[in-house]
Amino acid sequence: MQIPPMYNSGVTTPLYDCLRNPDHLPPAVINLEWSDGDVTVDPEVQIKYNLAIMHTQMITQSKTTTDFFGNPYRAGDDITTLNGAGQIEQTPHNHVHTWTGTVVDPNNPIDMGTFYAAARDPIFFAHHTNVDRMWTIWLNQLKGTNFTDPDWLNAYFIFYNEEAKPVRVKIQDCLDNTKLGYTYEDVPIPWLDASAKPKPRAKAKSLPSAPDPDQVFPTTLDKPINVIVKRPKRSGSGSSEEILVIEGIEYDKGNYVKFNVCINEDDVNASHPDNTEFLGSFSNLPHGHRMNVKTNKRFRISEVLEELGAGDYDRVLVTLVPKSINPVKINGIKIEFDS
Repeated sequence: MQIPPMYNSGVTTPLYDCLRNPDHLPPAVINLEWSDGDVTVDPEVQIKYNLAIMHTQMITQSKTTTDFFGNPYRAGDDITTLNGAGQIEQTPHNHVHTWTGTVVDPNNPIDMGTFYAAARDPIFFAHHTNVDRMWTIWLNQLKGTNFTDPDWLNAYFIFYNEEAKPVRVKIQDCLDNTKLGYTYEDVPIPWLDASAKPKPRAKAKSLPSAPDPDQVFPTTLDKPINVIVKRPKRSGSGSSEEILVIEGIEYDKGNYVKFNVCINEDDVNASHPDNTEFLGSFSNLPHGHRMNVKTNKRFRISEVLEELGAGDYDRVLVTLVPKSINPVKINGIKIEFDS
């Protein structure tokens, strides 16, 4: 879980980039939930965290096609109002970018740390190949499914072929990597059984005191915020899973933005990615242009609440913890059933 040596073997090699974070060069172990200011932990502990993060993102939080890929974005949609990215795009994808890129100014990373310049670093291509590999694992080992919507299948990109001529490549042409002439090495996947575990403690008789979301939001997230969110009542015998929705996340797309989300956690400073109480995070990889956008972030919580012994609670404690200094506004939090 380090930058491979061949990418750091010498300044004259074509795989070297001088604009990587010097604190994260080998033997540093990558932090898949990295935030500027994080305390470096023992490498074995960080590996344990990383495995739990991958299990959470690939299995616990990626039950459906929309979970994995994100919500549809179609021609004509308002680009400033998005419905939410996929789990893998946020974590680990974004965090590998920001962890690798130089942090001259913590909120203005460059090369791998920013969208417009990431491909200047050769490691970008290895990173995105691994994202493609995760897609393959999700489809094959985890039995995920691709979208069948023609809008998605027929979407295309322009590439240059081996003769330097532009060609149009549709998404539907790229869904089976074996037809593209390559497969991934069959190696052990240690995160398959690395699920997060609840922190050891006695079951609380009641939740800590905190306001309802309507009493807090909308607000700028400039300090940790606790709210008590009411769970919806089931109607009939439906078994739909409950989804925690962070609504109306407003930020400048040109900024690095990150905040963590915990559930039924009474001490967020002691919550780690291998704890069930740590749901995950929202992050934005900075773009090269300024644009105010609004989006949502969704977390599956039914399984999480059962693991925490809170399946019979009618309310849950949700904590948002800012991990960047750039402004981000939250308009609401609710729990709804998966449609």
